[in-house]
Amino acid sequence: MQTIVDSSPIPPIREVPRRPLTTARKSVGLVATARNVPNVLHNWSGINPIARTSQIRYPKTEQQLSNLIRRSKGKIGIVGSALSFEKIATVPLSDDTSVLVNLKHFTGLRRMTESTAVFGAQTTVDDVIRILGEHDRMMPCSPGVIGIQTLAGSMATGTHGQGLFQSAYSDIVVCLRVVLPHGEIAVIGGEHSRSDLPLQAFVTSLGMLGVITEVEIRTEPRRVFACKKVTCDFDDFIEDYTKWNQQVEYVKVWWFPETDQVHVWFTDPACPKSVAYSDFLSSSRDHPIESAVCSAALNDTVSIYCTAMSHDTKSSDSPSSTSVAPQFKTVRRFADARDLIGYSEQILCKGIPVPQINCEIAVPMENFTSATLALREWSMRNKGRLHYPFIYRATGRSEAWLSPAFQGPVVYIGLLVYIASDGTVRDDGFETMREVQKILAQFGGLPHWGKHFVPELYDFERRYTMWTRFEQIRQKTDPENKFLNPFLGTVFGRRRSTSASAHL
Repeated sequence: MQTIVDSSPIPPIREVPRRPLTTARKSVGLVATARNVPNVLHNWSGINPIARTSQIRYPKTEQQLSNLIRRSKGKIGIVGSALSFEKIATVPLSDDTSVLVNLKHFTGLRRMTESTAVFGAQTTVDDVIRILGEHDRMMPCSPGVIGIQTLAGSMATGTHGQGLFQSAYSDIVVCLRVVLPHGEIAVIGGEHSRSDLPLQAFVTSLGMLGVITEVEIRTEPRRVFACKKVTCDFDDFIEDYTKWNQQVEYVKVWWFPETDQVHVWFTDPACPKSVAYSDFLSSSRDHPIESAVCSAALNDTVSIYCTAMSHDTKSSDSPSSTSVAPQFKTVRRFADARDLIGYSEQILCKGIPVPQINCEIAVPMENFTSATLALREWSMRNKGRLHYPFIYRATGRSEAWLSPAFQGPVVYIGLLVYIASDGTVRDDGFETMREVQKILAQFGGLPHWGKHFVPELYDFERRYTMWTRFEQIRQKTDPENKFLNPFLGTVFGRRRSTSASAHL
């Protein structure tokens, strides 16, 4: 391992010592699961059903897809990696006329220019990064956490990374090829832009405006990044979080409410004059270079969370175990933290997919402090209810109409509870998700479309300034509501106009 010396400007921060151990345990409850039902496609974690296998269609060409959509009499869903909140993709399992479209034949690089690249819609983010890297290019945005997501799916659900100087995958899109709900093949955006089919409506549309077959994105020269990992107190976090984001390209924060410790990753372009930068470029570059010095500041906190998870998920957290469950790996990587130098995806796109209830709410950046203090008050009353720290990722304004960041910078606050291998979850797991959403909704919070959310807690029509315009386009494009499944019908379409404030 190398000693990393880099001149990237990192805000001064006071390291905190390790904290004493305390633990809490709760009983578990059963998750509604259909994993044992034969001939059914489930979401990626194998817990909830999306469609019967007999309902899935695999078109090989745009014309086949167009014919399929035009002739369909029932609901039409779209599935990629099946990572999204399953309710937004599920088709009625009892309806033989409903179909789920899988675009496994629409992958790979189609063409490339000096500043753009066109990919098949179901190309994974991992493959997009790899292919661009072969041309010494990269996406001009922070990658998200999980790379097995498809490009179209991550864009359509508003998936994002972190950093106020960028927003989301949807904001690097130049144009799209889409098969519309009546079967027409259209180019959305770019030089073929149509006022009746605005790109800003299509880039994040949850699959309600048709099926995307190609995505053209902007690219930029590949850069090397340095990641400085620091652990600090909660008070420093509250005071300096906004300033950190204004000074550093990518900032990611994990707040552990059980101990009030905060772990921060400051990721900026690496200094080309540093030794580690040269060492990385002269290496195979297939993994980042780690610093020789590590920090044990979070080790005791990590032990607290692993102990609680061991009980709730019925899995061993023993380091000596030959098959440690992946949920423990997601927490253990905070122990003995080491700084890194490498490509952005090698640092930031390192999520470990684990069965979980995952929720992420975006609040306006100006409400960060008040929202976080409210969460702290809740956490103090509800010790041990989360298996993972709160995750903070800020992004800049987005051009996508259905992005929570359309009106300005936001901070996404994420939380999760892991699901045991037998399909059980803490008996207060779903209630925890609801309670936290209820708190954040009061601070202007809006949910990540691809993760768990409770629709009735949000006044979407009021919070999204382009909601009515989007609905007009959706209804005109899909007057038969083919692409509006039952769950999305409670959010869009004829959703009752009762103010969400009545539920808060």
